[in-house]
Amino acid sequence: MTPSILDEELPTDSVPVARPQPRPRRPGAVLFALSAAVFVFSLMQTLVVPALPTVGADLGANAQGTGWILTAFLLSGAVLAPVVGNLGDRFGHRRILLIALAVFAASTLAAAAAPNLTVLLVARVVQGISTATFPLALALARTLLSGPRLAAAFGWIPGMIGLGAGIALVVGGVIVDALSWRWLFIIGAVLIALSALLVIVQVPGGAAPAVAKRTDWPGIVLLAGGLVGVLLAVSQGSAWGWVSPLTLGVGTLGLLLLVALVLVEVRTPSPVVDVRTFRHGPLVLISILTLAVGFVPYVCYIALPPLMQAPAGTGYGHGLSVTASALAMFPSAVLVFLGGRMTPALAARWGAGAAGLISAIVMGVGAVGLAVWPTVPLAVIIGFSILGLGNGIGYAICAQLVMQHSPAAETGAATGLNSVVRTIGSAAAAPVVAAVLAATATDSATGYGTVFWMAVGASAVGAAASIALVVGARRR
Repeated sequence: MTPSILDEELPTDSVPVARPQPRPRRPGAVLFALSAAVFVFSLMQTLVVPALPTVGADLGANAQGTGWILTAFLLSGAVLAPVVGNLGDRFGHRRILLIALAVFAASTLAAAAAPNLTVLLVARVVQGISTATFPLALALARTLLSGPRLAAAFGWIPGMIGLGAGIALVVGGVIVDALSWRWLFIIGAVLIALSALLVIVQVPGGAAPAVAKRTDWPGIVLLAGGLVGVLLAVSQGSAWGWVSPLTLGVGTLGLLLLVALVLVEVRTPSPVVDVRTFRHGPLVLISILTLAVGFVPYVCYIALPPLMQAPAGTGYGHGLSVTASALAMFPSAVLVFLGGRMTPALAARWGAGAAGLISAIVMGVGAVGLAVWPTVPLAVIIGFSILGLGNGIGYAICAQLVMQHSPAAETGAATGLNSVVRTIGSAAAAPVVAAVLAATATDSATGYGTVFWMAVGASAVGAAASIALVVGARRR
């Protein structure tokens, strides 16, 4: 059986010298506060999805421009998560988490007041700092909690990512129908402030590592440039043309910068991203599973609303309103949460690698239902719900696997890197779905089926990586 992270002894030779971290008197309240911070980040990441057409019409932007409202957040988050996670390792995870939440709240209010698309996009870029709440919350949980509470944290905190994203699709549709898209950000800012208050009151402060590290500015620049180049090419490939000089040039430049990042980081004493950890097979396999966990749900987030809201007379649409289609997706959000909660028990019973395999298989089964019966509303609801259960397990088990294979002193940066991998998977879903649906515009039923079969394929890749993890664990 693969040992759980909860059974591991932390490697004392890799932990910086620091004053002892005080144990909280109310560990349940600490877990609630950290979960709330991650929930709000996930909520604001996808809350705008149902409102994209409305925002575009209000600000006079075309479909390509409004698509950047989601893409800008993902791009920024991919860059900022490992950087801010590294700052947490250096200066204290609680302190950096509160700073990130403060910046998150301010940028959310700016988005609510945005007079045009440019200002809104800038605000969404700054909002991307919230992606770091996930690695920071996990790092704090590992430091402050122990035993059953720590086991619960590895179910609750990752489960908030899927739960927040699922609820956002429901709440976003209702708010847009009842009020206006600006209220999405006003309400979001209030929730962010409340989550910050919970962290201040419930999460005890701790000392930063006594041994400070130098800021790895070359690594930060190369990481930002490389990720932006690759993700920009992926997100804009359908608009620029997948083989156009611009797409190929931007993507190639991004890849070259990432290669340069690897060459620089292996020679840096305190890298922002310790790429040397990828020499170990398990972390490579975990990253492949994480890509699938990020890609599969976003295929559905992008494809299901237009499928459900298309008129029934088209022969494939479900003819639902914005609010009704959002409510139809709600059961999946609940099962994402439940999947995260049951993950510690699955890992304890069969091992973390086997739990990853269960996640991929369940996601694949749900995706098969979507692919075979995309025009049947009940089948879509059931298939997406099953997929959500597998996705919830995936969010939690990927986090546990990464923490299990990373040094305690680099928890924030390691989980931040895992957030980058997941974000890359999510960011790739939107252009892929758009390209397939555009190519099959004359037969949309076939197009939606094709999109969901791609989710099946991604789940199969994740399953293969998980099988390799299980086999590797048994050999060790």
